[in-house]
Amino acid sequence: MSKTGKAPKEFVRFGLVGAVNTGVDFAVFTVLTHLGVLVLAAQVVSYSCGILNSFFLNRTWTFSARVRGKSPGQFLGFFLWNLAVLSITYGLLVYFHTHFAWSIIVSKIVATGLSMIINFAGNRWLIFK
Repeated sequence: MSKTGKAPKEFVRFGLVGAVNTGVDFAVFTVLTHLGVLVLAAQVVSYSCGILNSFFLNRTWTFSARVRGKSPGQFLGFFLWNLAVLSITYGLLVYFHTHFAWSIIVSKIVATGLSMIINFAGNRWLIFK
């Protein structure tokens, strides 16, 4: 199968990894806030756990056929890419909410869907090439 033919399978796996990452993020956040950790600190730690989980699952499962050997800068690239996508997602959310007067939830859903496509493309063609 060509690399192009693998894209749908990789996209489904990418979505499943994203769902797991969300679960990790929420679980860690819930435990930390329950233990009395400040919300900002809990968010930073829980989001970081989600990013670590995402990197390892995407590297070893989603894009495993594309990854050859170790790349020391790969995690840094992954982290920076995720920060960029986070910024894009936030920008889209604000844009949809302010320019179209969509509810914040609808804006977040649409922005998240678009950012998933952007994030997948960057991971597939830039990070795990």
